Amino acid sequence: MNSYIVMQGETYREEKRLGIVRAPKKDKSGATPHSWERVNSLQKGDRTFHYVRGALVAVGTIQEDARVQSEGTPQAEWLAPCEYLELDTPLEIASCIKVVADYLPLKYSAFQPDGNGNSGYVFPCNESLALVFLELLSSSKWRNIEQLEFVYDAVREEKYNSLTAWMMDSEYLLRLKFRELKSQFKALQLERWENKCAICGLDNLALLKAVYSKAWKDSNDAERIDPANGVLLCANHAALYESGQISFTGAGTLRMSAELQPLAGRYGLKKNLRIAADEANIPYFRWHRNNFFIEE
Repeated sequence: MNSYIVMQGETYREEKRLGIVRAPKKDKSGATPHSWERVNSLQKGDRTFHYVRGALVAVGTIQEDARVQSEGTPQAEWLAPCEYLELDTPLEIASCIKVVADYLPLKYSAFQPDGNGNSGYVFPCNESLALVFLELLSSSKWRNIEQLEFVYDAVREEKYNSLTAWMMDSEYLLRLKFRELKSQFKALQLERWENKCAICGLDNLALLKAVYSKAWKDSNDAERIDPANGVLLCANHAALYESGQISFTGAGTLRMSAELQPLAGRYGLKKNLRIAADEANIPYFRWHRNNFFIEE
C-alpha cells in the first residue's frame, strides 16, 4: 500500500462526484508533468489525502488499479476509481506545517515551507508523513499496535464507510509496512557489515543500528531495502550519521562537520578513517553528503 496527496482545487467536487482521480496524459505543450503521470501508479488499496484551497478536506481509497482512458485520442487520460470520505473538519496545512515539515521529501513535496501547496496534481506521501496526517486527523487514540492487530480482522470486513474504520486500517497497514521493510533492511545491513559497526567494529547486536544514507522519506520502496542505502553503526556513530555530523565519500572515507572535528577523539573518530564501502554505496553516500551533511 502506498499513499498519495491529491491537489485538486476546482476539480475536487466533480472528481468526488464521479468517484475518480484523473489526469490527462499530455499538457497543452505535449509534455507529461510528473504529478499527472503519477496517477498511472495508483493501485487498488492505495490511500489518498485530498487537498483543496489550503487544507486536507477528504481521504480516500483507490478501488481499482489505474487505467488509460481514450487512448490514442487528444482526450487520453489516466484514471483510477477512488472512494472519498470527507472530513468533518478540514486540516489546514499552514496551521500544522511545523509538524509536517520534517516529513516532507526534498523532491516532489506537495507543500512549500510556509504550508502553501505546490503546483501539480498527485504527489507521493511517504509513510511517516501519512502517519502524521492520521495523528492530526484522529479523534480516537488508536496508538497501540497490539490493539490495532486485535481489531484488524473486524475492521477489514467493513466497507470503508466510516472515517474511523479507514483511519484504523490505514494506520495498521502503514505501521506494518514500516516494520517489515525496516526489518528487512536491518537484516541486510547486519549481513553486509558482518554484524559489526562499520566505524569502530563494535559487535554487540543490542547496540547496533541500521541507518539510511538516503532518508526513508526520500526513498522509494526498492531503495528502502537496498543494502547499499545505509550503514550498520553503533548507537553513538548512528546518531552522528543521522544528525549529519559525519558522512562518507564514495570511497568510504569519513568526513566530519567542523563542529565535531575538535571532539573526534571522544567519539573514536579520526581524520581519513575509511570504512569498507563498495561502488554500490556511492550514489547513496553522495546523497547524504549533498543533502544532509553539515559541511566541514
